[in-house]
Amino acid sequence: MEGEAINQIINSNLNPVIPMNLFNSFISLIFAGIYGWLISKSYKFASISLSGGRQINSSLIPLTLIVCVIISIVKSSLALSLGLVGALSIVRFRTPIKDPEDLTYLFLAIVTGLGFGANQDLYTSLGISFILIVLTLRTKFYTRRKRKIQSGFEYNLNISWESKDEIKISNIIESIYDSSKKITFIRLEKLKIHNSLILQVELSNISNIEILLEKVNAINKAINVEIYSSDIDY
Repeated sequence: MEGEAINQIINSNLNPVIPMNLFNSFISLIFAGIYGWLISKSYKFASISLSGGRQINSSLIPLTLIVCVIISIVKSSLALSLGLVGALSIVRFRTPIKDPEDLTYLFLAIVTGLGFGANQDLYTSLGISFILIVLTLRTKFYTRRKRKIQSGFEYNLNISWESKDEIKISNIIESIYDSSKKITFIRLEKLKIHNSLILQVELSNISNIEILLEKVNAINKAINVEIYSSDIDY
């Protein structure tokens, strides 16, 4: 009697398993690939992230497709769903996501894969399309405002060095102070192996780039310097 009562409770709480439709799953996979490509293009042209770049952009399409395939498989089997939970519980993800916007695009790719994997094509298409439109409009708004207030040449300066090298941040700022109209602090990372300093500098003349790089390298030859154009509004 107790066994029958337990079975009735379990069976009453279980939802019916939906059989897998290969044609619908294939159509959803195509939609996932298309929207994964759109998300990667949006990240490339609309993102203002400083630390993501090609690594995040190149993973958006595969991530969308992988999540779509996983959901298409496990949704038709309770045992597979439990197996997926068990597998994920033993996998440890150690990749650091430094910029919140990178995390936003990764979640957007995951949600896209989840929606199309569950065959919710209409709602997923409308929702993701609306989000991509909002991101595009936001970028256009910031770009126009940036052009109005920008005077001179603005660049992001990424300076990195090993932790064993005794380099003071004040010395770096003093070395580039005379060559810059404006210096904006963005990020400082101090790790066991290496340190990284990101500054936004505004130059009055593009020829000052070489002078700036020479002054930074004069502090210590082991310093690595990356400089690239900035479209970021802080």
